[in-house]
Amino acid sequence: MEKVFQCLLKIWNKADYEYLLKVQGTTTAELADKLELARSNVSADLNKLVRLGKVLKIKTFPIKYVPVEVVSKQLKLKQLYYYEINDLKELLNTDQVEKGKGTPTAKGKDLFSQNPLNEMIGYTGSLKKATSQAKAAIMYPPHGLHMMLVGPTGVGKTYFANKIFAYAQYKEIFSADTPFVSFNCADYYNNPQLLLSTLFGYVKGAFTGADKDQPGLVEQASGGVLLLDEVHRLPPEGQEMLFYFIDSGTFKRLGESEKNRRANVLIICATTEDPNSTLLKTFLRRIPMTIEIPTLDERPLSEKIELTKFLFQHEADRINKDLNVKIDVFTALLLANNYGNVGELKSQIQLTCAQAFLNSIDSNQVEVSLHDLPEDLRQFWLENPARIRRSAHVSRYLDTKTVFYVGKKNQTLEKDNIYELIENKVHHLQRQGVAAEDIHQYIMTDIRLHIKKFFKQPLPVKKLSKFIDPKISNFVEKLKQIAEANLKVQFDQRFIYYLGMHIDAFFKRGNQTELLLKDEVEKIKKLHFAEYQVALIFQKKITDTFSVKVPDIEVIYLTMLLSSIRTLSEKKQVGVLVVAHGNSTASSMVKVATDLLGKGNIAALDMPLTVSPGEIVRQMAIMIKKLDQERGALLLVDMGSLGMMNNRLEKMTGVKLRTIKNVTTTIVLDVLRKINYIDMDLNAIYSSVEHDVAHLANNQISIAKEAKIILSICMSGTGTAEKLKQIIKKIIQKIGATEVVQVKTVSVLKMNEIIPQLAEKFKIIAAVGTKRPSMSLPYVSLEDLIAGNGEQRLISIISRQGDLPTVIEDRNVVVASMCEDVLKKHLIYLNPIIACKLLQNWLQQLQLQLGVDFSNSQQIKCIVHTAFALERCVRSQTLKYTEQPSKKLLKSLPVIKATLKDVTAALKIEIPVGELYFIAECVLDD
Repeated sequence: MEKVFQCLLKIWNKADYEYLLKVQGTTTAELADKLELARSNVSADLNKLVRLGKVLKIKTFPIKYVPVEVVSKQLKLKQLYYYEINDLKELLNTDQVEKGKGTPTAKGKDLFSQNPLNEMIGYTGSLKKATSQAKAAIMYPPHGLHMMLVGPTGVGKTYFANKIFAYAQYKEIFSADTPFVSFNCADYYNNPQLLLSTLFGYVKGAFTGADKDQPGLVEQASGGVLLLDEVHRLPPEGQEMLFYFIDSGTFKRLGESEKNRRANVLIICATTEDPNSTLLKTFLRRIPMTIEIPTLDERPLSEKIELTKFLFQHEADRINKDLNVKIDVFTALLLANNYGNVGELKSQIQLTCAQAFLNSIDSNQVEVSLHDLPEDLRQFWLENPARIRRSAHVSRYLDTKTVFYVGKKNQTLEKDNIYELIENKVHHLQRQGVAAEDIHQYIMTDIRLHIKKFFKQPLPVKKLSKFIDPKISNFVEKLKQIAEANLKVQFDQRFIYYLGMHIDAFFKRGNQTELLLKDEVEKIKKLHFAEYQVALIFQKKITDTFSVKVPDIEVIYLTMLLSSIRTLSEKKQVGVLVVAHGNSTASSMVKVATDLLGKGNIAALDMPLTVSPGEIVRQMAIMIKKLDQERGALLLVDMGSLGMMNNRLEKMTGVKLRTIKNVTTTIVLDVLRKINYIDMDLNAIYSSVEHDVAHLANNQISIAKEAKIILSICMSGTGTAEKLKQIIKKIIQKIGATEVVQVKTVSVLKMNEIIPQLAEKFKIIAAVGTKRPSMSLPYVSLEDLIAGNGEQRLISIISRQGDLPTVIEDRNVVVASMCEDVLKKHLIYLNPIIACKLLQNWLQQLQLQLGVDFSNSQQIKCIVHTAFALERCVRSQTLKYTEQPSKKLLKSLPVIKATLKDVTAALKIEIPVGELYFIAECVLDD
């Protein structure tokens, strides 16, 4: 180690100020080549020198090292408190630079703009207790309380200790030049004498090689903080010396017999082990505050996402390129349960970014997608059945893509930049070859969605002037009054926030791009004439107030914004009229749709065969006028002359109409979903549904050419095979396969004769059952289907035969079928179908909360047991739990109880604690 240090010192001893800042240091590889040593050994020695405070680590790419004494000399540093930094320039103009005489030391609010503990992700959530304990320990008179930080490797104990120190500076308990000394007890655990001499120092002659007096870390930390990492590696004699020092405030250097030295040090210990089993009781009594740092696994999803975003932002800054990360990457990183701490998550993100960086080496922005993930993580994601469920939860917190800009910590306002939205959309549509006349409609739909998402958020608590120039904030208030007077509508404060941020973005962006085509501009002027006139007033006001030229294209952007905000404020929808022959055909379809998706601007008109065509047209015209909200109406009709009345009804009503023939309940559901939740306009809905219908028709044509089957095999071909057939059919229905797949039952006794005959007529895509066929086919055994991952394998086989919808119902068909069969036989008071569905939903939530995936057999066991427990509750025959509950049981009980709330509320049942203990035992007994 000394050889490595001397070599490094020789390289940098004659370096000047400019060269030091330019080159930053020497890499491990360069040093290893110079010394002709193994790179791994040199790396280990360099890191030990960093921990000893003799070498500074510069976290560039690749990492570099430079002697501390060289940095201190050239940069005129008074003292270094951290030995790992991102750039040497960070040390310039800081309180570590030696100050002139009489210069006051920065303290408290000058050092930090806000409470450092409150900057941590989770300070109001999983870290709330820890931060509260840390504050209490620091503020406790007269000098604070010594602390013990407990948690597995990589959860952030050292980071938390640094935040505690920063908090003490923020509260002006410590000044800017107060020392913070860190020491890892594991470095010398096998050499107690060296460990103690490092901690307490030594005198000349104390041991061979001690040629001068050397102060220890305790002396260096006097007046400040000493962090003892991996304190469980401290030998008993070291612990005894420490608790003697804690009690008396005095210590002796190694080799000293008479002189007592004094120091005032706040000690923060960190350990990965149980302190009660690894440390002396006498030592533990001197550390009164124990703070547990939660693992990544114990943190809620929202915090995990914020941590992941923080780490991606850090990587964007490191590689000096913007990162564009897809939501699937977040989901895959957070789904993997093979790591439980932030350190390992950071490693996975660094590996992912390194691969993405390599793939985007010639681009200004790095695209991060699933194929950039480490191989084992990507494979785990692709094969994990929980990914769909977890994706749904992650999408609540993230957009489909998240961009991390170099040097930008707060991206809140960036998401509301309408220019980027329009530009991206226009480029995408042009690449897809979309006709110019259709681009406008797509853009308007996207802008409405963008603004609707913003308008659904609660009103911000902070004033707009906190985010943008106060002059703009006051100016937008006046624009709101102008818009309300001219458009005859009332806007709330969201109008001010949205338009204020848009105008602020315009000033920052300048007149850079005009992506809308001339035809689109003219179309916008005509379609949104009133909004265009108001936008012209806005243009003049902005020019007069800010002396800035507002281009005509910005007037069009403002017109589009005003149109979208006005539409949302008035809550207008496309009207939908379902018309079908029969006494209740149309009414039935509309009722199914509204029961499932809620009320909307939709109505039904039943057409008995006895009613004349003239009367039908008259009734349709009346209903269309009632449905009209100035956004047109869509007619969904079944057959015959109903599909040819479009032009006649438009003339009678003055309402823009589109007609879709051959209506089905599926089409009605799709249309209502689009007007209620996606807010699509008339043309967009019509095009979307027509495309889907055409796609379905094409699939049905291809199906007729080659019918596909799955074999259900048992000994007789009737009993078990029939039951399997029903389960397989439910799996096919569940995934919504676009191709028809039939299921054929086959007896084992006649298998060799029947299967070749079936192969001549059909394409056999898989076999499921009690015996593998002799023909080469994908096979799922009965045992695997019931207790293993057979259902997922079967879904995978079917999915390779054709396209599947993007979202598959996350309900295990095998589990449902098996449980329903059992519950139908034994439940008397509860409805077995309802109970089974409720309990399957409960298990999904429970697995998500616990971060596990139960096997089919485990799910069946939990559902059946819990259903019987609920039945006992109804019959007032509940069981009492007489055992002493384990720590693991007690820890899981609150989660189980919380996730069962939906079940107990739906069934109006209270589960006593005894039954909850038994349910918890069942859940944990895997």
